[in-house]
Amino acid sequence: MIFNLNGSFLYYNDADYYYNNIVSLYYDNIVSLIKNILINNNDIKVNISLSNNYNFNNSNKTLHININYEHTLVKNGGRSVPHDTPFGEVHYNNNEKYLVRIDNYDNLNKSDIIIDYSNPNIHNVKTCSRYDSFTKKHIYISSSVYEPYFIKENRNIITLTTFINTNEERRRTLLDKIVNEKLEHININNCFEKDSLQNILKNTKIIINIHQTLHHHTFEELRVLPALECGVIVISEKSPLTELIPYKDLIIWENYEDIIEKTKEVINNYDFFHKKIFSSENINLLVSLKKANYHVLENTILQKLAF
Repeated sequence: MIFNLNGSFLYYNDADYYYNNIVSLYYDNIVSLIKNILINNNDIKVNISLSNNYNFNNSNKTLHININYEHTLVKNGGRSVPHDTPFGEVHYNNNEKYLVRIDNYDNLNKSDIIIDYSNPNIHNVKTCSRYDSFTKKHIYISSSVYEPYFIKENRNIITLTTFINTNEERRRTLLDKIVNEKLEHININNCFEKDSLQNILKNTKIIINIHQTLHHHTFEELRVLPALECGVIVISEKSPLTELIPYKDLIIWENYEDIIEKTKEVINNYDFFHKKIFSSENINLLVSLKKANYHVLENTILQKLAF
């Protein structure tokens, strides 16, 4: 699709390009950010393409922007990892380091700006000298997609997961434990339209987040931050580089083996945890992420146009 404003153009895919999942919410939010930047800077003339292949057929300078949605923090032996994938400098124990996996590297590296949902991803890439050129174009835009809603009353979904593939071994084991412990729980895997998912999250007390595999360890911010914005308590499996996550203190971090026990504790003390997590200070932090997204992307685009 083409967005045209005063001689500037934005080319992007339809939102359902990503099959209406949490990735499409992030993509659609990036599109909205770029549109607002063009509206607020109507003195510039630029072509912006969320693709490397579109020809605008005009004299404007063209910026290609692409998005990384994948984990870069992957242990050796992980699936979908090319044999020549380099190691970075992030350790997961005293002797072993994470690989720096960049899915779709050739396409991403053609871009002028590479957007990422994860500071840990970005840091991991920076630790590998092979990607010195790539990392200069690599910026963090948080997965902030909703207006804040922190009312704790009338939430009828006690615990929630949003696993699309429930047959992954770690997910299946967790869901079986939830059944065995008789926790009130639902898994949503077919409702990721923006407003519908928001309504579900506004009706949810707790969301449980785990890594899909034993090898892929980037924190799943595309799933988690929208839930926090809707006032959902997040219990998540521990992840590397959590100190780089702006809202890390709003997450309840736990080992995979102990998540069910922690969930029961939070259910039994829901008011206490909700008040602690959604304090005025933490709410202000969440609200600030949208402004930060806009300013980072606007400044990056304007800097690229200056050269």
